[in-house]
Order: sequence, then structure tokens, then C-alpha cells
Amino acid sequence: MQSTTASKLVCRERTTVLMVGLAMIVGLLMVGLLASVAQAAPSTFIVNSTADPGTGSCDATECTLREAINAANANNNPTEKDRINFNISGTGVHTISPTSPLPQITEPVIINGYSQPGSSANTLAKGTNAVLTIELDGTNAGSADGLSIGAKGTVVKGLVINSFGISGIRLLGGADANGTKIQGNFIGTDPAGTTAQGNSSDGIALTGNSNVVVGGTLASMRNLISGSRLAGVAIFNFETGINNKVLGNLIGTDKNGSANLGNGNSGVFILARQPNNSATTVQNNTIAFNGNTTEPPPRGTDGVVLFGGVGTTDTILSNSIFANSGLGIDLIDSGSETGSTNVSNANDSCDTDENTNDLQNKPNLTSALTSSGTTTIKGRLNSNANQTFTVQFFRNPPGTNEGKTFLGQKSVSTDSTCTTGTFTFSTNQAVSAGQAITATATDSEGNTSEFSAPETVG
Repeated sequence: MQSTTASKLVCRERTTVLMVGLAMIVGLLMVGLLASVAQAAPSTFIVNSTADPGTGSCDATECTLREAINAANANNNPTEKDRINFNISGTGVHTISPTSPLPQITEPVIINGYSQPGSSANTLAKGTNAVLTIELDGTNAGSADGLSIGAKGTVVKGLVINSFGISGIRLLGGADANGTKIQGNFIGTDPAGTTAQGNSSDGIALTGNSNVVVGGTLASMRNLISGSRLAGVAIFNFETGINNKVLGNLIGTDKNGSANLGNGNSGVFILARQPNNSATTVQNNTIAFNGNTTEPPPRGTDGVVLFGGVGTTDTILSNSIFANSGLGIDLIDSGSETGSTNVSNANDSCDTDENTNDLQNKPNLTSALTSSGTTTIKGRLNSNANQTFTVQFFRNPPGTNEGKTFLGQKSVSTDSTCTTGTFTFSTNQAVSAGQAITATATDSEGNTSEFSAPETVG
């Protein structure tokens, strides 16, 4: 009996110890979970000083941009977005002049120049009236990018970024910077958006990134990207590069979209290493005055340059492209010994050739006549058989052959002989005699052609 009682006591003691141990383990797990939640909570860092580098800490006494980036990087919340806002005392433009390269952005963050009192986003349908009061001037930063982004989902908006030794904004290679948004900035100009203060390489450079948006569908998202020594936007689609978008920007102009602040090479340069199923959309931008350079043009002096191979699909729709030194749109046949920049590709029967954008055939315009307040455009399209294409039409000043003013579009289908017969498009508003009409064709996969030869309105 005593042995049985003792056994029960031992068993109870062991059970008690086990329960206490389990409680401690659960408690530790809960602490760990709470700690993880605390680590994942986003923080807001307020830049209140234009100094650089600062004292090393980001607090209410002093927080420089360098310190704010370091603090956001150290916040250990790779799935959440910290915020870097601005509240620098005084009115007018606040210029931050880094004395060395700023830290690479390694964790997601929203850098919002519009948070600075006195700043405001664009509200105009054309041009931009954005008021930007945070300027990053790279004159003293050495060989550096303005911002170097290596974190998914980062957002940069409301900044002026100029005079850096490399690019204004660079997205690092691979998937690290996927999903980045660059919106409402002035890249390569002064804060007024009227004078070029270019960066020494590209305005914005993407390197193997996907789902990146430069600009956007709202007026407030419009970037001004001008004055760079090389391209306004350079997209290097190497191993990846899917679903990138360049939307609604001013590239190569002043803030009004009319004066020449051109980038030295192309407005938009897209390079894809084949084989590569890359895809980029360039839509609703103003791309003008680019290619005004005295340097050799290794990347073209066109409005938009596409340089890749089979499998690249770049959709170029509804832009205003004009006054560029080379072609408006240039599909470079990288597989041809004669392929080069600033040289238009010839159409081929049934469009059987393959390379960048499948070297999509251009429409052939045969007439453009204005009568009774309407301009009627006629033409033909020879391309892949039994397919439907989007043909867009543009008005240009006399003697030019890009695509300055978008007039509208229609669907055009080919038959089994690869031709359409004659298509007809009538504009909503009359185009004056002597103006030039051009057109592009985009297939069902999104491959856009170069501009057609111009047809003068009679």
C-alpha cells in the first residue's frame, strides 16, 4: 500500500514538472511569436535634416536621409514596408547633397518626398505641375547612383534626383527589387523641371527585374525623366524582366512636355538577352528630343529602342513620340549582320522573320484625305495569316515620321493570304492638309512594330 501511494506521488510530481515545462515552452513560443510580430511592424522614420552623413542615429533631434535608410534597413521586417517621410524646417526646396554613395536599400520602404510640407503631386492631364521640395544632388557623392534599390516592393515618389555620377535610380539585378514603383519624381532636372541637371548614366535603370512600374495610370504618378547622358529609362531584361511598365511619363522634355531637355541616347532603351520571354509595356508617355548627343550612340538615339531576340515582347501604345534624333521606334534585328540602330526594318511577306518583337511588320498607308471635317486614312497590313492586330494612327508635323499625336486605333484582321485588303480609319477631328500620318501594328501577343512610312494628308 505504501509503495502504491509513493508511486502515485512520484507520478503526480512528474506530471506537475511536465506541465510546468510545457507551460514554459508555450510561454517562450508566445514570446517568440510576439517578438516576430513586433519585428514585422512597419516604422516611420522622419528626415528632419539636409546634413550628410549625420551623427549616426535617426531621432527627433537629427535624422538625415542616410540615417533613415540605415534605420529602415536595420528594422528587420522584410515582408512589411517602413516609411521614410520628410519634415525639414523652412520653406522652399531642401537640397540633400550626399558626400558619398547613399546606402543600398535592402528592405522594403516607401520614400515619400510629398510628405514634406509645401510639396504637392501633379494634377494636370498633360505636363506636370508637381511641386517637389526634396532634392538629392549627387555632385559631391562621387561615382554613385542616386538611390540603389535591392528590396521588393519599394516605392520612391516626390523626389528630385540629379547630378549623380552613375544613374538617378538603379534597381539591382535579380528578383530583389521586383515590384518597385517609381512615381511622381523629377529625374535629371532642377526642382522647377525646366533645366537639365542630368545624371551621368541613365535616369532610371532596371536590371533583370519584374513587375516594376515607372510612372502609372494617374496624373499624380507621372515622372519627368530627362537630361541623362545615356537613356532616360534603361531596362536590361537578362534572366527575367516580365511585366515591367513605363506609363504616363515625360521623357526628354521639360515639365510642360514641350521643351528640349533630351536624354543623350534613347528615351527608353530595352535590352533582352535571348532566349528570354521578357515583356515590357511602354504606354501613354511623351518621349521627345532624345539622342541629342555628341558621343557615339551604342544604344541608339531613338525614342524607343528594342534590342533583344526571339521571345521578347514589348508593347508600345498611345505614346506621343517626336523630335528624337533617330527613329521613333527602333526594332533592332540582333540576328542580322546589317541590323543596327536608327535603321528601319523592311517588311517581309507574311512576316516570317523572327527577332525583337518578331520584327512585326508595319502598316502600309496608301492615302490620307481630309473632307467635310473628317480625315480618312486607308492602308494595308501584310503580316501573319488569320490574326487580328491593333493598328494605331498618329499625326505629325509635315516631313516627320514618328508619332506625335495619337489619333485613334482600329482592329485589323489578316486573311489566309496574310493581307487585309484595304483598311479604312476615320478620325474624330480633321487633320490639316500637309500634316503627316503614321501608324503602328501590334499583334495579339503584344508585339508592336516600328512606325510606318508617313502619308501626307491631302
